[in-house]
Amino acid sequence: MKLDISADDLEAMLDAWRQSADLASAMTDQFRIMMMANRRQILENLLQTGSGWQQLLRCARPVTPDDDAEYQRIRTSLDVFVAWAAAELDLLDQLRDADA
Repeated sequence: MKLDISADDLEAMLDAWRQSADLASAMTDQFRIMMMANRRQILENLLQTGSGWQQLLRCARPVTPDDDAEYQRIRTSLDVFVAWAAAELDLLDQLRDADA
């Protein structure tokens, strides 16, 4: 089986998810409030989704040696995204613990 995953499209998707979670995208005030109220669950879902993509790519190999740079770029982008989501969840935990 061969897959053709666009690194540009994947990175755009990850960036859009991150911007939405960070409230950096244009959205209505009502939607912004909903995003803030559900930030933990949203980040947990993004972490799970990013981890799923990582798992998929651990099973994949570049079709040709010329594809290796793009393959590594995708894996690095996912690693950065998953680390960001995990760090944001850790920050929420720290804030919660500071209030306790």
